[in-house]
Amino acid sequence: MPRYDFDPPTFACLAALLFAGCGANSSQAESRKREAMVDVQLGTTRLSLPVAELASRVPLAAGEKFKIAELGRDGNSSHHVVALLDREPLHRHDSHDLLVFVIAGEGEMLIGDQTKPIGAHSVVYVPRHTVHSMHNTTNKPLIGYAVFTPPFDGKDRVPVDKP
Repeated sequence: MPRYDFDPPTFACLAALLFAGCGANSSQAESRKREAMVDVQLGTTRLSLPVAELASRVPLAAGEKFKIAELGRDGNSSHHVVALLDREPLHRHDSHDLLVFVIAGEGEMLIGDQTKPIGAHSVVYVPRHTVHSMHNTTNKPLIGYAVFTPPFDGKDRVPVDKP
């Protein structure tokens, strides 16, 4: 049987390769962290993509202040990514509940008669029949991941003058 002689530093490096890589330091360990993902099952289709890619799904053209793109749907919900550069008009949805997860940006969310600050990682729930409006307070797009239940039909957006 062959004999393998390793000096202690080489053996330590080989052991490190099995677990974390030779000469791994904290910056390399940071790069191995799992990236934030959107991972949802929509009927027979699985949507899986990095959260960092969501903004690229709604590029705002010159002069555009708002864009929404559907990512997928099933019989119970539809999933969208939203970019907002200004504010959306006051409105309500009479047959849809809405859940928004803010990916990037800062702003305010009016829900009913209350305005609250929002930023990245904020989660906002808007029940049907509730007057609401999102307002971006910066010059960079506010990006959100929005889930409508039932699936949004594009028609259930009722303009409102005042909350």
